[in-house]
Amino acid sequence: MDIENNKKDIANIFIDAASEEKIISAFEHINGEVSIRAVLQPDCKLSDKIRGFLGELTYITNRIPVSISLKGEEPGIEEKIGADILPVIALFDKDGEFSRVCYHGVPGGHELESFISAVTSIAGVSQIISEPLLERINRLQTPLNLKIGVSPTCIMCPELVQSCQSLAIASSGITSQMIDLNHFPDLVKRFKIMSIPVLIINDKDLIFGGKTLEELISKLE
Repeated sequence: MDIENNKKDIANIFIDAASEEKIISAFEHINGEVSIRAVLQPDCKLSDKIRGFLGELTYITNRIPVSISLKGEEPGIEEKIGADILPVIALFDKDGEFSRVCYHGVPGGHELESFISAVTSIAGVSQIISEPLLERINRLQTPLNLKIGVSPTCIMCPELVQSCQSLAIASSGITSQMIDLNHFPDLVKRFKIMSIPVLIINDKDLIFGGKTLEELISKLE
């Protein structure tokens, strides 16, 4: 279902005034090149937060179509996303194809920057990767599933998230999943995570700490 909101329903809980200005400025030249599909779960606190964030976003800008479904309502979309964790916010390109970038959490706080970066990159209005780095990305052994464990209050996390998103947008064999670990304690326990940011590669190898795009490529190589 599409999100519709009235001003009285918007409390700016997730997007403050300064962030609102950033979004308006960053998305000024975007008009439907990117869309958001969210798959939520009933009786889920994180799903409620995601719905609230997307409600505020759609009030701020109409440049990005947003739709929400509950688990099982749109199996075709869930199959396209292929995410193994719910709830999820997934970014799609202008052709309706999954960009391989998604969020299991609210991309607010410090993560708003990585969200803005992903949207503008998918729309083709920012993030030009140098040819030497593109060549190295294309030589990476894929498929690669990159799960980035974060907290919205972490100042080191957005750099790693943006690096992973850049890889996913550049390569069809790479997916990027930002995960707010505050809402997924089972994941923390499973991988014995003691600090953030943490990158989980193909549900096996772990890398800790912020990484630039070039640093991340070197690690993956």
